[in-house]
Amino acid sequence: MPFDIALITRIVPALAEGLTLTLTLSALAIVLAAAWAIPVVLGLMSRFRPLSILTRGYIEAVRNTPVLVQMYFIFFGSAMAGFRLSGFTAGLIALVLQNGAYIAEIYRAGIQSVSRRQMEAGLAIGLTPGAAFRIVVLPQALRKVIPPLGNQGIVIIKDTALVATLSVAELTFQARMLADRTAAVYEIFFALALFYIAITSIFSALMRLVEWRMRVVQ
Repeated sequence: MPFDIALITRIVPALAEGLTLTLTLSALAIVLAAAWAIPVVLGLMSRFRPLSILTRGYIEAVRNTPVLVQMYFIFFGSAMAGFRLSGFTAGLIALVLQNGAYIAEIYRAGIQSVSRRQMEAGLAIGLTPGAAFRIVVLPQALRKVIPPLGNQGIVIIKDTALVATLSVAELTFQARMLADRTAAVYEIFFALALFYIAITSIFSALMRLVEWRMRVVQ
């Protein structure tokens, strides 16, 4: 069966119906995962050993299980607990919990990559430990974590496709529905791939712009 280019132009509007939901889920997951990673990395680097052990256990648990399994666990588990979550909410929570763990490790690596002498220099000029970290260490760490944060953001955008299994009408769900109705599977998922390439390319460009701006103001 020949590849039908004309069909792709006809199905793009139908696929675009799920675009807003995909973008909303991606944006929320990226922002919330980045925010959730802050208390996680603080717990991970805490000198209070029980807290650091607990945090490490959480990170290992969510990193070593598929995010799809976590989505199912949260979605069906919430129903069993008596407060059924929507597929969107369950998927968002799973994305935030898993990617927050990865981003916490990114933060940790960025902070630890800054020489201890930088912190000592800040203390030597009279700054408090908190001020030295905020003024001296944190800006340097942020510049180093932008590229891996961009990569993790792309992972999140692609993983939003998994919420289609929870009947969330995002891009992949719309593609699957179209494929069921038309049987033009190759053309539909080729168009779907183009959508994701466009989204991730725009996101990558924005992250490179942020990285460039931070270098300029260095």
